[in-house]
Amino acid sequence: MASEARPFGWALRKNGSCLAHLEVDCGITVNPFRVCCPSGSFCLHDKNVACCPSEPKCHGALEAKPFCANSTWDLYYNGGYFCCEQGATAFAKEGGGSDGCAIPGYHLQSGEQKVPIIASASGNLCLTASSSTIPTPTSTSTPTFHSSGTDAPTQATSKSSNTSTGAIAGGVVGGVVGAAIIAGLLWFLIRRSRRKQQTPKFQTQLKPMQLWQQPWQHYQTRPELDSNRVVELENSRSSQPQVELP
Repeated sequence: MASEARPFGWALRKNGSCLAHLEVDCGITVNPFRVCCPSGSFCLHDKNVACCPSEPKCHGALEAKPFCANSTWDLYYNGGYFCCEQGATAFAKEGGGSDGCAIPGYHLQSGEQKVPIIASASGNLCLTASSSTIPTPTSTSTPTFHSSGTDAPTQATSKSSNTSTGAIAGGVVGGVVGAAIIAGLLWFLIRRSRRKQQTPKFQTQLKPMQLWQQPWQHYQTRPELDSNRVVELENSRSSQPQVELP
């Protein structure tokens, strides 16, 4: 896209035509490959094609700080820098002399070899290429490329944060459930203790009532006297002297 275009950078190798109104056609390399630069830039041919903001050469600056003229392209090196669309397969003919960009998943043909990526479209520096084949930048103004390996700690930190958050949430839920269980046990034990304390008191209060309501358990009935008639003893008068009343 035009909004992703830089003032200058290395050109794009494309199997087909350049995008109208968005790219400048810098000509053909090896049929059917063409070289494209962002709209508004100039195509300068020296080894490989560079996209410069004006007609004066910019190869020296791009050799010192290599990057693509569009941030959505991937940067490669094969005796010179060139760019491919993101995800494409860069390859070169054995023995040098030509290189190109194929569709993702392209199977190399006889006499072709894959070209390693130097910098991805995201700006990450890829250390897959041999240091003996890539010139070392000499300028101190070289832009900083972040190694793709730096993404791993960020992802690991994110996973660790999610894990610790899940562990904290689980601990809180577990603590609440544990507290509820302990509270339930305490309530049960207190209630049971109160029942034990109330039971003897209730039984002692019933004992006097039981004695009052059941007197026959301690009462012994007395036998009645015989229903015989009372009679005087014989000779009771003769045994006692008779006296007159005064």
